[in-house]
Amino acid sequence: MIEKIVCGTDLGPHASYLIYHAVYLARQCGAKVEVVHAVEPLGSFAKAVFKTYSGADNQQAYQAIDKILASIKDQVVESLADEYMSGLDDLATICDVVVDQGMPAEVILRHAKESQADLIVIGGQSTRGEGIALLGSVAAKVLQLSKVPVLTIPLAHKVTQEEVREDSQLGLW
Repeated sequence: MIEKIVCGTDLGPHASYLIYHAVYLARQCGAKVEVVHAVEPLGSFAKAVFKTYSGADNQQAYQAIDKILASIKDQVVESLADEYMSGLDDLATICDVVVDQGMPAEVILRHAKESQADLIVIGGQSTRGEGIALLGSVAAKVLQLSKVPVLTIPLAHKVTQEEVREDSQLGLW
């Protein structure tokens, strides 16, 4: 039984499509969705530049980073309320929005473990291929290391009439 879904997103242009699928599945199962976004940690050079130009000590720098992460979370929550959900029922399906610092696959897997998720939903394709759907590096790592089932959602793209004809001939429509 699926009661908790972790939806890992990069908040890119396909995020609403991905979250829509996670929320739809959650509504069918009576589950809750935790939306997780990872912000990659600052490198040592970026930290040094930040400290130099901000005049902040380590404690102030960490507080500033926490403030930025909280701001990102607020923006995500606002976007979910405004754009992604069709009503309060959909919004109620999302139990939490997490913005955490770390490598994306590790953050998703850690939150899935901490929240005792029954399923992870992630985008499954990289946009680097030339017309060829490639499995993204984050999706590949999550698939390899996850202890729970992983649902990968292909990137949303505009379906052409030719694709509809081909799919209907194959019995897919």
